[in-house]
Amino acid sequence: MGSDSYLSLSKTDAQRDVLFKEMRTGKKKVLIGSTDKCGTGVNVQTHLVALHHVDCPWKPSSIEQREGRGIRQGNENDEIAVYRYVTKGTFDAYNWSLVENKQRFISQVMTSKAVSRSCEDIDEATLSYAEIKAVATGNPLIKEKMQLDNDVQRLKLLKASYDNQRYGLQDNFMIRYPKLIKAAKEKLVCVREDIKARDAELISNPDFAITIGKFTFTERVDGGTKLLETISKCKTGETTSVGQFHGFELLAEKNFLGINYLVLRGKTEYKVELSTSPVGNMVKLENSFAGIHENEDFLLKKIEQYENDMEASKAEYEKPFAHEDELQEKLSRQIELNAQLDLENAKNVDADLGGLDEEETKTETMGVAERDTPYQTDNKVR
Repeated sequence: MGSDSYLSLSKTDAQRDVLFKEMRTGKKKVLIGSTDKCGTGVNVQTHLVALHHVDCPWKPSSIEQREGRGIRQGNENDEIAVYRYVTKGTFDAYNWSLVENKQRFISQVMTSKAVSRSCEDIDEATLSYAEIKAVATGNPLIKEKMQLDNDVQRLKLLKASYDNQRYGLQDNFMIRYPKLIKAAKEKLVCVREDIKARDAELISNPDFAITIGKFTFTERVDGGTKLLETISKCKTGETTSVGQFHGFELLAEKNFLGINYLVLRGKTEYKVELSTSPVGNMVKLENSFAGIHENEDFLLKKIEQYENDMEASKAEYEKPFAHEDELQEKLSRQIELNAQLDLENAKNVDADLGGLDEEETKTETMGVAERDTPYQTDNKVR
């Protein structure tokens, strides 16, 4: 097999098309290229069995683009191997760490999980001389810093999630549950008054009777038929008064979803779903009227539940962040490492890179001052 089966250079679009066709047919076995040259639009996946990342790109999307050349529909192989090469004693590991942090932030945004308040892209220019020297000399502090940065970011995300949860808990016991408890208690007062009115009505008028418009019906079929006729004329999207039932106002609620309701209104409202059966609707009204007291039991349980949830939210709110000590410890160590590696501002210039120490700088400065300062002899400036 000749060498042309493995490597071929392509500079024009026509040459690229020929090369890609030969890759798809298997005439060429190996394709080498940059992310831009072998990214979007390169369809050579038919027989690919392996992808090799020789270097680390600057963006997670570049990795996705590279691997998308083979991990895609149209590849006849069920499995494909992906290799990533990292050279010991170089900046490879640090670059992969940067890409990892970028992808973590992107994933948080895309999945709506806890997101850091800010994210900085690390440009090549920010990689200081001290960092490069530390990697080149095998400084173990770089490895520790990489792990520490990941730990700090993880703990900060946990802290952000904890803070967000605390805001919700604080809202629960200060606003949400007190508001729900107040509304439930107010409704409970109304329900109890309706129970008294119902009991009095059942004693004085125990027989069935319903008023639709100006007409009163004592037969369920007649009353139910007239009710359906009246409701059919009501406007959709509105709640309309259609009559009375045992001293309670009777309303029809029609919505755009086609699900309509009958509403009994006393001091508060009691709703039942409307059916197409005249007698069935009357039975529903009677059951709702007779079962008003069930709303009292429901509200009492709700109030108890709200009060318990409010206390639980307050207790949970007062719990400290479980990893606070670990976070502060790692933040302190991170500051120490940044100072040692001169990652914050790189004020100190390394002598190995052509810098001058303090004494040399002072001496040279003094020499310049002496050369540039006019000297005086015989009270004349020369």
